[in-house]
Amino acid sequence: MSHQQALLIKTHNRGAIEITQLVNAIVDEFSQNHTLCHVFVTHTSASLMITGNEDADVLLDIEDYFQAQVTDANPNYRHNNEGDFDMSGHIRSILTGESKAIPIQAGRLALGKFQGLFLYEHRAGENARKLIVTLS
Repeated sequence: MSHQQALLIKTHNRGAIEITQLVNAIVDEFSQNHTLCHVFVTHTSASLMITGNEDADVLLDIEDYFQAQVTDANPNYRHNNEGDFDMSGHIRSILTGESKAIPIQAGRLALGKFQGLFLYEHRAGENARKLIVTLS
């Protein structure tokens, strides 16, 4: 039998927030007989990524890359209903993805030694993001 739970996270600007411990807390509590954790973010301008968590510069370099490659206020964007970051946020989300499936081993996410699971906020300002965590 699977277990499903919503996880709400407030963001305070563009950038990545490590959520490994939050998801591991759910896995720890409900992991009996589960071997897979699926995490899905229910927004079109936020995403999930697995990347290095040992050095904060990794996240800064990722953001610098996106700032250079997926610019805000691009005059070619037609969609800008919520500001200059609107369409760039959608494109970033498509590139980084809205879900991750991670094996469970020994009651925890089976991430590598220097891997972390991150919610990546692609918008400026404060936002409330809903994630759905499913254990199967």
